Amino acid sequence: MINPTAMFKLPPRPTLPAPLALPLRWIPGSMHSTALTTALNVLFAAGIRAGEFDFLQDRLLAVKVRDAQVEYRFRLTGPAGFAPVSRAQAPDLTINGTLYDFLALITRREDSDTLFFNRRVVMEGDTALGLELKNLLDAMDPDALGGPLPSLLRAANGLMATYERLSG
Repeated sequence: MINPTAMFKLPPRPTLPAPLALPLRWIPGSMHSTALTTALNVLFAAGIRAGEFDFLQDRLLAVKVRDAQVEYRFRLTGPAGFAPVSRAQAPDLTINGTLYDFLALITRREDSDTLFFNRRVVMEGDTALGLELKNLLDAMDPDALGGPLPSLLRAANGLMATYERLSG
């Protein structure tokens, strides 16, 4: 006899279904990058002003969300903060992962070293630059950033916990 709950077992780490990713692919990459850089400039305004991100000055970063098939490209331009960059230039550092793994990383649901070691989140290019960025972000307290971020991270963490209970 077939166990009905086994028929509906969820994977331990979900991926964004292709039909949900499709509309994201229709949006030009420059719009994705503009949205992300706007958010980064608001979130990290104090750190940018304090020079905490200066090591990223004029270094092109790419963040690829595999299952969403979205790529964000940006660089730190100085005190003005992060700015989107065209696809014509090769990135100094590319960070690649699924939406779920990036959420696990930013909610600190999973240790960043574990995600990188298990190749769920992958860095390519200038890995020394990537390690410096990872260490800076690991040292930050998301609650200290204020604004809506702490609430959004708590909500994402709660959704991930619910999913993990259902998939377990």
